[in-house]
Amino acid sequence: MAVDILTVRGTGEPFQGANNMLTHVTALLDPAKFRIIGDVSYPATVGEAGAGWTVCGTSENESVSEGVVNLANLIRSTPNTVGVLGYSLGAEVVSRFLEAQARGEYSDCGIAFTATIANPLRRVADSIDPYPRGYGINGQMQATPPHQHFECANPADAITSCLPESPLRTLADTVSAFSLAQLGGWTQDLTDRLLRRRWQPVSFGDLLHPRQMWDLYTAAATDVLGYPYQHTAVYVQDGYCDRLAAIINANN
Repeated sequence: MAVDILTVRGTGEPFQGANNMLTHVTALLDPAKFRIIGDVSYPATVGEAGAGWTVCGTSENESVSEGVVNLANLIRSTPNTVGVLGYSLGAEVVSRFLEAQARGEYSDCGIAFTATIANPLRRVADSIDPYPRGYGINGQMQATPPHQHFECANPADAITSCLPESPLRTLADTVSAFSLAQLGGWTQDLTDRLLRRRWQPVSFGDLLHPRQMWDLYTAAATDVLGYPYQHTAVYVQDGYCDRLAAIINANN
């Protein structure tokens, strides 16, 4: 019996979009093993970001919460066991769903495997590739799935591979990382601010480690400049999607 594949798209990607990130994975899955159902319906917005810059865009928390509920409903509606893929904001939806299952919710939703690309809640050291860097900018998923779970993480993508002490974490705590990206905040202006901030320790402890603080802010500025490419095109161009598809095919 085939495994039904459900996808949870990233911020601003169109519902069932023909060139969404996860299509570069699903196109390579063995049709003898998998049946592609497609996207879970959810806003995939972070306020104005991804909503055509309207003032009524759904917030990140609301978007993720709706995605979790709709994912559960779609799993229940399929006759077969499912595999769930998530990219970026969609990976956060998958992670929050798995956390809910770990708390005893959605126990009727059977899953064969889950896989995420650029997960903002990726756990430290969890990656299909060697030498992963840091962990998700929004923290670490608080669940250990009982099924196979695959993480695809570009070490230069600050959304999923943020250094533990990175100043970007403070920004993400107050303004969504996705909003920063979509609003154009992660541009030269923010880079300049980060580079200037290297000179301004935030505590007495920082004064004791000036070189460490210099390096942290330099790394954060580099992450900002790389965001538009490292969080998107690299996953296709550098073979991340290909490797993820190969692993899914080999393990199911």
